[in-house]
Amino acid sequence: MTLDRKWQIAEPPPPGFRLDLGFLGSGVRGPLPALLLWNRGIRTNADVDEYFSSGMEDFLDPLSLPDMGIAVKRIHIAIKNGETIGIFGDFDVDGLTGTAIILRIVRSFGGNAIPYIPNRETDGHGLSRQAIDSFAKAGVALITTVDTGSTAVDEIAYANSLGIDTVVTDHHLIETERPKAIAIVNPHLESEGSEKSVDYSGAGVAFKLAQALSDAAGRPFPAELLPLAALGTIADIVPLESENRTLVREGLRILGQTDLPGLRALLDISRAPGASGRPTSELISFYVAPRLNAPGRMGDAEPSLQILSTDDVSEARALADRLDADNNKRRSLSQDAWEHASTQFDINSDDSIVAVNCDGFPMGLLGPLAGRLNELTGKPAIAYQLVNGLARASCRSNTVLDLHAALSTHADKFERFGGHARAAGFSIKHELLQDLLDDLRKHAAWGALGAPAVPTLHADAEVRLEDLTVSTWNFVSAMEPFGEANREPVLVTYGAIPLDVRTVGIDGKHLKISFDADGRRVESIGFGLGDRPLGTGAVDIVYQLRTEVWRGKTRHQLGLRDIRPAANK
Repeated sequence: MTLDRKWQIAEPPPPGFRLDLGFLGSGVRGPLPALLLWNRGIRTNADVDEYFSSGMEDFLDPLSLPDMGIAVKRIHIAIKNGETIGIFGDFDVDGLTGTAIILRIVRSFGGNAIPYIPNRETDGHGLSRQAIDSFAKAGVALITTVDTGSTAVDEIAYANSLGIDTVVTDHHLIETERPKAIAIVNPHLESEGSEKSVDYSGAGVAFKLAQALSDAAGRPFPAELLPLAALGTIADIVPLESENRTLVREGLRILGQTDLPGLRALLDISRAPGASGRPTSELISFYVAPRLNAPGRMGDAEPSLQILSTDDVSEARALADRLDADNNKRRSLSQDAWEHASTQFDINSDDSIVAVNCDGFPMGLLGPLAGRLNELTGKPAIAYQLVNGLARASCRSNTVLDLHAALSTHADKFERFGGHARAAGFSIKHELLQDLLDDLRKHAAWGALGAPAVPTLHADAEVRLEDLTVSTWNFVSAMEPFGEANREPVLVTYGAIPLDVRTVGIDGKHLKISFDADGRRVESIGFGLGDRPLGTGAVDIVYQLRTEVWRGKTRHQLGLRDIRPAANK
């Protein structure tokens, strides 16, 4: 099932636009490097310096975050007095890595910390009375939340009634009154003296707390925890700008040589045999993060937290094998869910949203399923299931519909609700679901006026294959890490000449093509493009520049995003 996509090439920078890129080496030449940077908001040489050269010495003062000083003081008191600290996290990669960061930093100070990761099926998202009761039985005097807690008004009031203090670390928008916590460390709250606003992930906020705790104790910068923060930041798709970009770049650099056994085991099992080199955001997004997410999507995320917090090499390897097996099971069930959902919508329908029922599948599969539907159709997508009279849903949106804003108009009807403009989730009584979906259809239809009718692939520039050199690939690699707000460069070539074409993978799902580039062969791989009708002549292609290190050798190829028979230009 495919849908034609529109190709849109970005407007070029104004005539005469120049940037000083000499420090990157003599191989950087031609207009393409400056154009790629222009498309990412790089306008001055100072921007270039920050983009390529910022490091750990440029990290912002963590005390600029709201309530950070209060949080640090209360946690240090708990450690000094031998109080048990309960760390309440979340079951996705962001919550898990953030929990591991705080768990490790507290224990490094000799503190007593116990974690609690909710079960997706039985606990749902967010701090619960069940978790608080569990902490109370364990003698917890202070709860520190990770990636959640900003809206837990009733739950934190309940903890207060039991004599338990709470420090909230979170990055979600606050849709309610503030809970009465000791401190709420959330970048979305106003903070006096803030140097600049950074849209941290939950793991990013947790890392800033670890940095602040280390600073207050006169300890070195906790660089060994940066890989955990990088994983959470990439997986949660927050903008890779400002400090987030530095955090991820430095975190990936350190990840490649990390001594944490769990991260090393995850890298080993996630990479293809023979692959090496510095970890990339692509490796994290498509191979490491799915394995960390898999146990939580199937029900219990405990093994994922264990692999991030263990210091035992043998245990780490055993846990990596389990996560890999869970991921294989998750992939199989995801395919079953996709086939089930595919019978419920028409790709050519005029409906402004896609809504599918997924009863009987694990709740954790709904978010990725909605994302896949959104990517395929270009429309807001809702995957839901009916359980005990409630409709539980995960939603993914396009750039047209702000999900959070649209759903917020129904906030008083939800049993649970949260998320962002592009991703959200809710629980609502079954009998109210249809009215909600109808209202979302109206919002999506209004917003789509004048918007593209089909999904659009946005490209940076049109280039000729013969103009691509090793220095081009090297420059693109230097632009890493890629992600939200720093997307990987996408290029278009019209009239590319295939030398050979073959399909690979199960059922010929993928496409491999060698192209002629003025007498030179350029290899390419197109995942999921094996069914495209290409004809027998030249083709037009949209692609990214892929660099891989395999068995010690670097190889460059095109990563095809779309392909079609050449059109007359």
